[in-house]
Amino acid sequence: MKISKWLSVLICASFITVLFSPGFDTKIMAQVEQGKTKPEERSKETTIKDEFSKEKDEFEKETKEKLEKFDMKMRELEAKVKKAGSEAKAETKKEWQELKDKRTALKKDVEKIESSSKKTWETAKNKVNDGIDELEEAYNKMRDKFKY
Repeated sequence: MKISKWLSVLICASFITVLFSPGFDTKIMAQVEQGKTKPEERSKETTIKDEFSKEKDEFEKETKEKLEKFDMKMRELEAKVKKAGSEAKAETKKEWQELKDKRTALKKDVEKIESSSKKTWETAKNKVNDGIDELEEAYNKMRDKFKY
């Protein structure tokens, strides 16, 4: 028993001596850094990721605000259609459904942006922007039929 106790103490003391010996930490750090990026490169990567994340968040926020405004405009237009009577409802039923379908598709595209990677970001962003333009165009076309 006494030998194993002294052996354990000797091993621990040897380990501590090696651990605190000069140059040991630099050797270990050199080995670790061989397979990893340098701190400067890591901070650049972090900055790029932060910028991407910030741009993505801002775009999502702006897009959601646009959609909220659009939803409000659609409710107003729907009220005008109801006031116009059953004949107007019949004429615009197909267009109204297309408008709703485009809005639903755009909502799905916005949800895809939330999970998009940096590689798919530009494509997803362009698709959403195009969808907003199409939605506005379809809305304006339908709205023009009900201008008084």
